Amino acid sequence: MFPRTALALATLLAASPLGAFAQTPPAADDDLVVTAARQPQRASAAVRPVQVITAEDIRAAGAGSLTELLRSLGGVETSTNGGLGQISGVFMRGANSDHTVVLIDGVRIGSATLGTAPLEAIPLALIERVELLPGASSSLYGADAIGGVIQIFTRTAQRSPGVDLSWTAGERGLARVAGSYAARLGQTELSLGATALRSDGYNVSDPSFWGYNPDRDGSRQLGLQARVVQHLDGGQQLGLQFLRSDSKVQYDATAVADDLSRDRTQTLAAHWSGPLLPGVEHTLRLARSWDDNHLAGSSTVFTDTTQDQLSWIGRHRLAGGTLSAGLEWSRQAVDSATAYARDSRSVRSGLLGWQAAYGALSVQADLRHDANSQYGGHSTGQLGLAWQASSALRLRGALGSAFKAPTFNQLYYSDNFGSNGNPALQPERSVNAELGADLSMGGVQWSATLFSNRIRQLINWVETVPGSFSYQPRNTARARIDGLVLGASGTLPTGTRVRASLTAQSPEDSDTGAQLQRRARQFAQLHLVQPLGDWSLGSDLGYSGARWDSVDESAGTRMGGYATVALFARWRVTPEWSLEGRVDNLTDRVYQQALGYVAPGRQAQLTLRWTPLF
Repeated sequence: MFPRTALALATLLAASPLGAFAQTPPAADDDLVVTAARQPQRASAAVRPVQVITAEDIRAAGAGSLTELLRSLGGVETSTNGGLGQISGVFMRGANSDHTVVLIDGVRIGSATLGTAPLEAIPLALIERVELLPGASSSLYGADAIGGVIQIFTRTAQRSPGVDLSWTAGERGLARVAGSYAARLGQTELSLGATALRSDGYNVSDPSFWGYNPDRDGSRQLGLQARVVQHLDGGQQLGLQFLRSDSKVQYDATAVADDLSRDRTQTLAAHWSGPLLPGVEHTLRLARSWDDNHLAGSSTVFTDTTQDQLSWIGRHRLAGGTLSAGLEWSRQAVDSATAYARDSRSVRSGLLGWQAAYGALSVQADLRHDANSQYGGHSTGQLGLAWQASSALRLRGALGSAFKAPTFNQLYYSDNFGSNGNPALQPERSVNAELGADLSMGGVQWSATLFSNRIRQLINWVETVPGSFSYQPRNTARARIDGLVLGASGTLPTGTRVRASLTAQSPEDSDTGAQLQRRARQFAQLHLVQPLGDWSLGSDLGYSGARWDSVDESAGTRMGGYATVALFARWRVTPEWSLEGRVDNLTDRVYQQALGYVAPGRQAQLTLRWTPLF
């Protein structure tokens, strides 16, 4: 049962001016997306809806973080151990933070020991757009996609040609410089980007907690991105892409040490795509990603992950629809200060998909099998249906399975206190069902999605002998997550652009009924932008209910709910120059997303941007 607070918020949203428009179906948002089916398609034609963060959203965020931007989407929660650059987690529709696959331009990133991707380490200035696919997606992307998929796209000459240079200054010693260039030169597309950021930060630790360290926790970040695509005869393409981010972040682990985390996230990929046979197109990709983390201070450890990836996807357009097939191979390797019994594993995968439209009914079906060298084979599938009931109303539903692979820490970790990994672990498994409706009315796209996710064989660290303080991971837990996501986006008659979402959910441990760690039962976001000639004014409003930072709602671990307000503005001084300002947490609200770590207070920043017209 959803909380009364969430129902009250839903009533308030429905009663707002957004709901008062006469039905006038607008043109569908036909932007191209690729994440919903691993092939380009119109957003309006995707059986499973994809949420998109645009270049305009990224500019409005200033020198913020990708994690903060993701929080603006429906069904998405985040947690951060303090300010800019600190460890972050993303929870999609109540699933765990390690239940999300993260891709950069189609290349999977993340730590094989932790099971999560360092979203806080990816420079916002190098990102052109983000697509988010919520729900079980292992039949498309393999292990870990229980909660969904986040795909990050760097700048391309096709979407954002030209030069973009910006300089940002803000409180707490915030400074950022960023530049990018993208152009098509004959048959060659080229894009380059670079950014440098520093922040003196603030003291992220809570003075009331053990281990309080009254120092500032600043961050430094350098990022580079490059892409080249060569167009050949017959529609063929050859491409090479590169991204690297290096960051240094001060954090608080003890009361005395000056702890420092050094992180490197890097991707390198080459692809060949185009027609293979009449009616058949394909993409062949060879890639490697690096995720390196080195800690210094109270402890000196390092963990480096490399992932080698080779994939081939073919698409055959038939009279009745599109048949897709693919083969993938990947290998994860770990180099660490911790001695693991095994330091690598490989996965071989095959997938089949079918997309078709039968009048007003659209169908998407996918099957995939992953054979892992550690725990054997695992098969997943999904079926999605969408029915265009009228020019304004679309009904949809999907049923899918997913799984999460055990990490190297869960399998092979060992310490001096008797805690060990468990090589006999099996993957976490889930079944997700959802029903939804999309309605076009008065220039606004309304959506409602009911979802139900059942996860079993969840991995928990269990004390092997009571009182021994020795732990081992085991497949002992289960979770049930039911929820409702309401959304609205579009342009009002006043010209105001709006994006709003409300999520009401019940993320619970199936055995104890406890609320899942760091997840709220209700949260909401409202994003408004009002163009005024050469000016645009906007605001971001956010609300989150209470959370617990423990698995059993133990005393002293409750984190209260909170609401935040941000204001931003943009002034186009000339066709080439603009000033952009932003104030986050306008009311200076004190709150925590991770117990013992205080979220940033009020902070203002100003950006000068130059986009020359050549």
